[in-house]
Amino acid sequence: MAGKVRHLLNRDGRYFARLVIPPALRPYLDDKTELRTALGPDRRSALAKLPRAVAGLQHQIGLAEQRRKQVTGSGPTVSRYPLSAAQIAAVDYLSQIEFDAEIRMSDSRYAAAEVDADEARLYRDGYSGKLTDDELDELVGHRIRRAQLRGNTSAEKGSLEWRSIAHALCVASYEAMERQHERNEGVVTGSPSHPLLTNALAEKQEPEHVINFDQIIDAEVTRRARGKDAKPFPTSTIKKYRDPAAEFAKFRGSDNAATVTADEGKAWMEAMQDEGVIGNRTIKYKFQNVRTIINWARKSDPKNFLPTGNPLSDLQLPDFKTVPSYLRAFTMAEARLVLAAARNETHLIFRWIPWLCAYSGMRVSEAGSLRKEDFFESHGRWFWRVTTVGGRSLKNESSERRIPVHAALEAEGLIEFVKAAPTGRLFIGKTKADVQIQPRMSAWVRSLIPFDKRPELSPNHGWRHLFEDFCRRDNVPEDARRYITGRTDGGSQDMYGRSEVMLPGLAAAMDLIAPFDVT
Repeated sequence: MAGKVRHLLNRDGRYFARLVIPPALRPYLDDKTELRTALGPDRRSALAKLPRAVAGLQHQIGLAEQRRKQVTGSGPTVSRYPLSAAQIAAVDYLSQIEFDAEIRMSDSRYAAAEVDADEARLYRDGYSGKLTDDELDELVGHRIRRAQLRGNTSAEKGSLEWRSIAHALCVASYEAMERQHERNEGVVTGSPSHPLLTNALAEKQEPEHVINFDQIIDAEVTRRARGKDAKPFPTSTIKKYRDPAAEFAKFRGSDNAATVTADEGKAWMEAMQDEGVIGNRTIKYKFQNVRTIINWARKSDPKNFLPTGNPLSDLQLPDFKTVPSYLRAFTMAEARLVLAAARNETHLIFRWIPWLCAYSGMRVSEAGSLRKEDFFESHGRWFWRVTTVGGRSLKNESSERRIPVHAALEAEGLIEFVKAAPTGRLFIGKTKADVQIQPRMSAWVRSLIPFDKRPELSPNHGWRHLFEDFCRRDNVPEDARRYITGRTDGGSQDMYGRSEVMLPGLAAAMDLIAPFDVT
């Protein structure tokens, strides 16, 4: 049985070239879901016509993309149907061969015409590297522009990629002229001799479904944002997936997620390990994020996208040593050092976030998103909310909580600071409001406690470890400790209640934690 060929559709014994229209472009193509070109009932003939027909369909997609860009101002960030220089040349060669056969069938004068030797020499000079970019542009530039419109490449004139494609197209035309000459002499069995074409034509066809990593991520972002009470992805989470996907695509030389193999995933992990720049823990997380992206696409379209399963699922992940929790936490001496330095800071981020985290176990990202409106009084005590209100994100549902203000924070002047602050975010950058708090805090702490002195310390998460130890030291009830730190043991009881009734009890639990002297 003949294998399945990409973009070739058999319907009741008749063949078609078929291309699925991306959803965003369907309004610009009469709301069709796909494009087809009839290729006839003969499979061999249909295969010969297929490359030219697919190129024509991609051309229509490209025109729709241009219309969309004119209307919306947005377009794809990568080529929609990327091909290598050799693949572009192979498509061009086969299209010329098919066109040659059509003309021979319709006009007897064509076979009597001699091949233009001067033109052939130009193509030979082109692929041998003798022509300048301008000369190549005049010779094959129009065909490169057609490939750009089809979404096969985004190479710009003057780049090495553009010149490589130009050379490859010169090979295609020179070889096509060779076939024309042979056919004029009655030889119909000729085939290319240049290895660029012979190798490209021998390549195995890709799977029919083609989708890049960014398209998968965009679709998942849209899915999670849909609905009245949706839980959309925060920007930082989207970046967490885009960055490793882009790295993996660059490593394997293709953004087509439908062609990912287990060997590529294994080679990528090993290459990162051999490079020795990042640790095994980070490599594991990068790989897992790429694997998750592929799982999203599988769940969305399991019939067409990698129907045999996610090729990255069964790969063994890197092992790594876990640093003991107590080594990641601040020591008391380090905590005193950092909090004392914070007292002398004028930048509000560094002035208050270390104190807030030290006496609450908050994540630095949570503290960085606090607003004046989050602070409130109840039963004569001050509290603050850790909430998703206002488009903020939290790690999980148990992270939504209310935290009593410790007496040490009141003595430090936190409430006076909050009362005097303008409405909105408490901690913003000096030049722009929206800043990444975590790397800034980490760098600031490391200026006080250098990495070479304490490599195990977690500059941001270390406060969370230290606060947990305060709770253990001062016998804070376990359920109060879990609630204040936003942790859960997975039981349904963790999400029950949580009304204002419990606030005095939380305040009493917070009061058990003895403040420490910062001098």
